[in-house]
Amino acid sequence: MPDGGPQYGERLWVEQAADRVAARVGPALPDLGASTPAVGRLQSVPRPYLLVGAIILFDIFVLHSVQQVTVGRNTVLDNPSWLALPATVLLAVFTNRYARDRYADACREIRIGSRIESGSTAFQRLVPARPKRALFVVAVVGYYLYLIYTGRIPTIAEYEGVAGLFGWLVIIPFGYAPVLLETAAMYASLHISLPRRFDREDVKFYYFDPHNLGGLRPIGELLKHSFYLFVAGVVLLTVLLYAPFVFPEFLYTPYRQPETVVTALLTGLWAVGVLSIGFSLLTLHRYMRKRRRRKLKSLEKRFYETVGDPSDVQNALNDSDELERFQRERHRIGQVRDTKEFPASTAMWLQIIVGGIIPLVIQWGVRWLTRVI
Repeated sequence: MPDGGPQYGERLWVEQAADRVAARVGPALPDLGASTPAVGRLQSVPRPYLLVGAIILFDIFVLHSVQQVTVGRNTVLDNPSWLALPATVLLAVFTNRYARDRYADACREIRIGSRIESGSTAFQRLVPARPKRALFVVAVVGYYLYLIYTGRIPTIAEYEGVAGLFGWLVIIPFGYAPVLLETAAMYASLHISLPRRFDREDVKFYYFDPHNLGGLRPIGELLKHSFYLFVAGVVLLTVLLYAPFVFPEFLYTPYRQPETVVTALLTGLWAVGVLSIGFSLLTLHRYMRKRRRRKLKSLEKRFYETVGDPSDVQNALNDSDELERFQRERHRIGQVRDTKEFPASTAMWLQIIVGGIIPLVIQWGVRWLTRVI
């Protein structure tokens, strides 16, 4: 983010963790980079991707090699669809960085600092720190309770051995989960908290927006793109959970089909995505409608004061000064009247509807195939 102006967004968990790791192992990298071009190129990759990539490579090659040696099985070879999990985590890293950076760009593009009260910090952070930490604690505890309640730990120990237990009990909750949970927190903040801030902070409306969207087009685009990324994540999770049961002749897993609670959670994720994009856009719509109609009412009052008696068409606007004032007021009314009450176009609504249907269609299709097979 550029210096010299308001700063929006925040440091991500994965960025903070990557900085700590770099502070410990980084001093040795410059010499390696000077002598090894490959290492030098790696140094140009953003640290979050390096950290998460290292965890994924450790999981795929080290832990699964240990599994192969100790129990004679390899989850990646038996069930390549397992790779949808690290793919989802990498997508989450991209999503988090994109959402944070695009949010900061959108705040600067709409000049949010000049449209709210001086000194307000409502838009500086996308997600408050405490709710994120609370979400992480609740999710990890719930994850461990799920493993215990469903009796998965003995199956993991038998099929995947010690390496598998380490992956399920350490890598997933403390390597992958923080990234995924921060994605959930940022998505919830974008679609629930952010739209409400516009009304709560009485953000000024921009009636001379070339797009006639009240200056909120970047916010609408951010909500749309974050929704698309959410849909992609749900599709990857669907592949991860159901692929072995759709293609049992190619993929093997010792685990049962997802329990009802898991299926319900996946359906719930789809519902959350659809309801969240609807809620965020409708909340902005209410804010835009209220501001627009309030301004139209104010201009209508001024219009009557300018014209005098609007019903007397023949004798009105005979004076040149009066005519000039009338034209100015009519222009102002036209600017407000032409401003839309939604931060989205018709094409954008169609794209959102199609994107919202895709995960549900895939899930229903996969569940139907598993029953047929």
